[in-house]
Amino acid sequence: MKKDKAFLEMDGQPLVERSLEVLQTIFSQVIISSNKPELFARYDVPIIKDELLDRGPIEGLYQGLKAAANDNVFFVACDMPFLKTDLIRYLARWIPEYDIVVPKTQAGLHPLHAFYHRRCLPTIKKSLEAGRLKIIDLFLLCSVKYVEETELESFSDLTNVFYNVNTPEDWAAIHKR
Repeated sequence: MKKDKAFLEMDGQPLVERSLEVLQTIFSQVIISSNKPELFARYDVPIIKDELLDRGPIEGLYQGLKAAANDNVFFVACDMPFLKTDLIRYLARWIPEYDIVVPKTQAGLHPLHAFYHRRCLPTIKKSLEAGRLKIIDLFLLCSVKYVEETELESFSDLTNVFYNVNTPEDWAAIHKR
């Protein structure tokens, strides 16, 4: 994408604003992770930056957990335009029993639409120090509740809920739905 995905507009509203609307109805604290904080200055939420660049989403996860006021934190990618409040609340039912609560569908795991507990911080730090930068690698080292698709059947249109925009083609496909 040649534009920051958070500012792609759907129905005249940037994706970041769509996400904030949903998340702020559920959580008392919402944090944005961005290495370009000036882009998000107009939003009344804390903005955190990566300590070290080029380590991908796991660095944002690490910094977000460190900055969060709560032990259990929901992480979501900025490019998921169809967040559902009831689904997020449903996933929350397994916290704080597990270190990670992650949806698992036929399309795979959704680590950027999942809950993480602060207990993951030492494991994430070790992974970062070892150069293991895939979030799903943490799943082998933490207690994880995989919320299977069969458990999510009561939520309509799971394909849209977990859809994220990675390419101009993905973005065009959203507008055809």
